[in-house]
Amino acid sequence: MSAQPLSTRIPIQVVTDAHSNQSLPKLKSRITEELVIALVGPVGSGCTTAGELIGTILENDYGYNVSYYRLSSFIASHASVVGEKINQGVDAADRITELQRIGDRLREECGHGYLAAKAVEAIAAEREQDGFGKSADGGEVPLSLRRVHIIDSLKNPEELTLLRDTYGEMFWLFGVFAPESVRKERLEHDRRLGRDDLQAIINRDYREAHQYGQNVRDVFHEADFFVRNDKANNQTLRAALTRYVEILFGYPVHTPISDESSMAAAHAEGSKSACLSRQVGAAIVSPAGELIGLGRNDVPKFTGGLYSEDDSENDHRCFKWSGHCCHNDDKKSRLYQQIAEKLLERQLISSPALFGNVIEALKETDVRSLIEYSRAVHAEMDAIVSVARANKAGLAGGTLYATTFPCHSCARHIVASGITRVLYIEPYPKSLALDLHRDAISDDESQASKKVLFLQYSGVAPKNMLTFFSTRLTRKSEDGKLRTLDRRTARPLVAVSLDDVPTHERMVIAEYAQNERKAAGAKQATLFGSETT
Repeated sequence: MSAQPLSTRIPIQVVTDAHSNQSLPKLKSRITEELVIALVGPVGSGCTTAGELIGTILENDYGYNVSYYRLSSFIASHASVVGEKINQGVDAADRITELQRIGDRLREECGHGYLAAKAVEAIAAEREQDGFGKSADGGEVPLSLRRVHIIDSLKNPEELTLLRDTYGEMFWLFGVFAPESVRKERLEHDRRLGRDDLQAIINRDYREAHQYGQNVRDVFHEADFFVRNDKANNQTLRAALTRYVEILFGYPVHTPISDESSMAAAHAEGSKSACLSRQVGAAIVSPAGELIGLGRNDVPKFTGGLYSEDDSENDHRCFKWSGHCCHNDDKKSRLYQQIAEKLLERQLISSPALFGNVIEALKETDVRSLIEYSRAVHAEMDAIVSVARANKAGLAGGTLYATTFPCHSCARHIVASGITRVLYIEPYPKSLALDLHRDAISDDESQASKKVLFLQYSGVAPKNMLTFFSTRLTRKSEDGKLRTLDRRTARPLVAVSLDDVPTHERMVIAEYAQNERKAAGAKQATLFGSETT
């Protein structure tokens, strides 16, 4: 049966809020002002402080009701699901270690997104208390309220995936960071952690080997906003968060700062990469602030530059070339086999049947991190070479923006080129840049006059640049005057219908309730708040 033309379809009926008896507009009434904001950051970065500041800004300036959810509190309150409990009276280091360990068990036995699912359950329960209105067909629909749910803080990629899948474009992630030296000082002073405990806690928080473990590293670079929190007071942090919230609500005139526009250029260039391993982009800006070079990771071609989509039948990138494979991975696989064969030849292993064990063991060593067999020029090198090829000035003293932390090979060329500052978004654990070149590279800003600074990027995520800085924003009134932002009535720039959200929440709750029942056993399953036998 074909669809009816728009003119003959039954019109959407005006619905009535059963609680206030006020008539609601048609479709626009279902667009929600509700927000879900989560934070992510290495331990000691100040996620809690940032979350509280965001809540204060939204409550005092924008008239929002604010609800906070700490994932660590869900670990403590649901430890019994996996037969655990938080020991009272232990010191701060032991408590953090206990929370990390039990959090891992909950994710392992109840699903990697379990703690985020508990936040979803709490949000759904709060919406239930807020009440529902009636739709045209008599069904219940959630009320659209000025409410923000702030989740502190995510530790596992599956938690982020679950929240984005559940809340869509009403969800935003803030990445909070500070240099490790600052974080250690805070943990020593504020939480009274001993130096012997610090590094173990920091390392476990940043990235554990197993998938259900803590992995801040792989969550952080997915943030929508990145904010540096390395000062003794909160003035700089508050100013940055105030700007981000204004941008989130479509403040009439906010334009990208130079770091944001430069990183966006690097991000855009990276999207042109066809590398089978990862896409990386880089941009170089002169001391005068001019964009002088762009680079991406891909295969070089005769006459200079890299292959691209424009090369058509002359395109010899890896996905089209011999073997249609990543040649770095292919060479490493051959290397594993070669080492195993040599061990057999020297009678260090007894049988070819042990080759598999040898290869698996080698994959747990730094052999797996070898990168020199790749055909691709790295993005940072491509950017530097592009400046030289065009005979441009401004490389010395310039800034390089990279979507990923430079590898140690690129790092030494960056130092040699005269670049004095590098900003990056995504960490790159294979890089030995700081280990091999600590004489010339530092992540400590106090060393700016002596070393090349490698710093975490702070600003709006490049993926959101067109969303927040688009020309579709209305900046002036009909009489040509600057449009002002009434914060008490302003709506989020990206808004969605709330109607599907309760359905998504129920699906998440049901899925993880089943996981929870299995983990808790038949005798005492909490079923997300409802006990069963």
